Amino acid sequence: PTRRSSDLVMQKLSGIITSSIKIISYSPLLMRFQLTDRRQQKYNMLIHTHALRFFQEARPGSALTALVRPNQRGQMVVRQFTVFNAEVLV
Repeated sequence: PTRRSSDLVMQKLSGIITSSIKIISYSPLLMRFQLTDRRQQKYNMLIHTHALRFFQEARPGSALTALVRPNQRGQMVVRQFTVFNAEVLV
């Protein structure tokens, strides 16, 4: 079954990065990580847009708010993000 682009709605997710950040492709640069929200729901996340900035700012344990769109495999593709590192929140 194919999905229409209208079925794949942007949504906002917030949570903590609960895995290592893995580079799964260098060309194009593509990374994956797991985000866990307050309800302990886990999301598999992919990031391509602004991946270098994300790699500089984010760490396992960082709080993250992201605007995402699900792909056909059920992974959340990050379009925009804000990282809140623990040092900032002290």
